[in-house]
Amino acid sequence: MELLKQMLETLSVSGNEENLADLIEKEIAPYVDEIRRDVMGNLIAFKKGAGEAPKKMMLSAHMDEIGMIITHAEEDGYLRFANVGGLRIPFLVGQPVIFKNGVRGNVMYETKIDFSKLKLENLYIDIGAETAEEALSMVSIGDVCAPYGTLFELGEHRVCGKSMDDKVACYIQIEAIKKLKNTVYDTYFVFSTQEELGLRGAHTAAYAINPDYGVALDVTGVGDMHNMVSPNALKLGKGAAVKVRDSSIICSRLMVNFLKKVAKEKGIPYQMEVLMAGGTDAGAIHTTREGVITGGISIPTRNIHSPVEVADKRDIAACIDLMVELLGTPFEG
Repeated sequence: MELLKQMLETLSVSGNEENLADLIEKEIAPYVDEIRRDVMGNLIAFKKGAGEAPKKMMLSAHMDEIGMIITHAEEDGYLRFANVGGLRIPFLVGQPVIFKNGVRGNVMYETKIDFSKLKLENLYIDIGAETAEEALSMVSIGDVCAPYGTLFELGEHRVCGKSMDDKVACYIQIEAIKKLKNTVYDTYFVFSTQEELGLRGAHTAAYAINPDYGVALDVTGVGDMHNMVSPNALKLGKGAAVKVRDSSIICSRLMVNFLKKVAKEKGIPYQMEVLMAGGTDAGAIHTTREGVITGGISIPTRNIHSPVEVADKRDIAACIDLMVELLGTPFEG
């Protein structure tokens, strides 16, 4: 999974996805008919469908990751920051971070504050500067950073790393493109931007494409963790997750049934996803123009929005297979 490792190591905080888009474009260019980028920075790859006047299918996985944006430097050289997306304070404290220009640092907190009462304004980044002037010679106000890390194996079947949300879905989309021979749809593979800030890239991409059908690929929380606030039925290693709902969508029953049918007929392991918190690009796609028949294929993942997100290689393989078989099967509503 060397490609996934490279993707995780490529910083792509919301609004700064261009380096990851460059990497993805190089990987998929030989396998698609057209590639373009829009004003939002979405990378959109097109593959012509077989037959006369094929329907349009939009698949979307977001390139952006959560991170931090520098607001100011203090006299002693420490940097203060604001969130870009859904940061969780316990996961930040003590974390190494990296900026787009390669500057490294770490996040620490004001130790006089009760740890249980920490707020974002009690955290700061140390990049080794002794003065504000030195700090601002290394990074600038408005620069972004994210936790520093890479991909590593976790047991026999699992992989762990930062920003699996949603780079593992981008990886699945890339591998499906490489594996796909023919599609019955005019297929638009969207690698979207700024999902973590409100599904922004998918809104504009879906409006421009005006698809007949849409499927979002994203991670989803699992129920096989201890003392969860919102337990669910998903488990690592049990297959691709067919989305029923999340905070942004109640999926089209037609698409849910179609995905289940394809998985059953092709012998692809799957499980059903009812996500009570969190949204995906599906939420943007399904309300585009007059509405789009939309669903989701999700990757069961532990520790979402942390530097140690965990996915199962068997689930990743199942998601790739389901995506390829979906594109080879005419939609039945």
